[in-house]
Amino acid sequence: MSRIPLAEAPGLLPKLHLQTSALFELGGDIYVYDVINTDIGVAASGSNHTVKFYDPSTLQAKATLAYHNDQITHIQARTNSFMSSSLDGQVAIWDLRQPLTAQPALAFRTKDQLLSFDISTDDRMLVGGARLDEDYHVARMHFWDVRGGAQAVRSFENSHSDDITQIQFSQHKASQMLSGSTDGLLCTFNVDEADEDEALLFVANTGSSVAKCGYFGPESQFIYAQSDMETLQLWTDDATLLTDFGDVRGSAGSGVPIDYMASFNYDPTEQRLYMAAGTNGGDLHLLHVGAGSLEHVQVLAAGHAGIVRGLSWDLRTDRAVTGAEDGRLSLWTTHKPTRTTTAVSGSGSGAGSRSESSSRGRFSPY
Repeated sequence: MSRIPLAEAPGLLPKLHLQTSALFELGGDIYVYDVINTDIGVAASGSNHTVKFYDPSTLQAKATLAYHNDQITHIQARTNSFMSSSLDGQVAIWDLRQPLTAQPALAFRTKDQLLSFDISTDDRMLVGGARLDEDYHVARMHFWDVRGGAQAVRSFENSHSDDITQIQFSQHKASQMLSGSTDGLLCTFNVDEADEDEALLFVANTGSSVAKCGYFGPESQFIYAQSDMETLQLWTDDATLLTDFGDVRGSAGSGVPIDYMASFNYDPTEQRLYMAAGTNGGDLHLLHVGAGSLEHVQVLAAGHAGIVRGLSWDLRTDRAVTGAEDGRLSLWTTHKPTRTTTAVSGSGSGAGSRSESSSRGRFSPY
């Protein structure tokens, strides 16, 4: 592996300390897939096809949603709403202003297994990315009018030739959307165009299967792309390659052991992109991603004993929650604890729940 330039930058972020941990479920071999912030607390999806909501200060469970009948592939929150997609072919939306019930306020359906989705910033267009249809050898993106019913208004099936692992809308251009696929391509679209050829704006070939990608920058003008081979690239939104870091596990030569990349978080105030990268043993390193180098900020240690899959990190409150394959969630804050605790998470209340017993370093490519 090549050695990535890496420096120490502990002063970029306040130091986070482990406060408490909670088990997602008592007994069984349940992974935590993803963790996000919502208006009613922290939400975590599990490998048992459920979503649990937690008090963000204590990790006490508040409610459980048991709606999907297959793997939950993505969860997301907006003001007053919570959304989830699944291999059962649905994107479901709950209104968080109402008491949580088993049935969502809206559900959008397709016969394809959905891996990813996003909603445009004007809340009008929902797009889902599907697993490759082996029968027809096509990978589809389905488009729904959020106000227009459960059936898709159109589908694109020529831009990608394999699983569509990521869909993300630009935060600054409501009609611009990014997709990433295991075919190695990043595609940007103008979703105001109904014809696929007319909608496709730019295509970038990363050369590796895209596991995660997303916009960042003060005008969402940059794109990060992570491969399932743990390589990292930075692009412009018009498909110009800025930086190819190669295999980030090469940073181990600089004293920071990395086995995988977990997530990315953009700080719009400081205009910095952060990467969370972990070890198989459960440690999670936070790194600042520069134009051509990585800066190690800190490590979240001893919170897990397995691969960390989810990180909900609120830069405004200096609070983070992690979820991992060990079935545990951990809460991190800037306060030094007198001791840490571990609790078994109950399901909480709500219909559909099941009761249980107890300016330096800013990103500038030029």
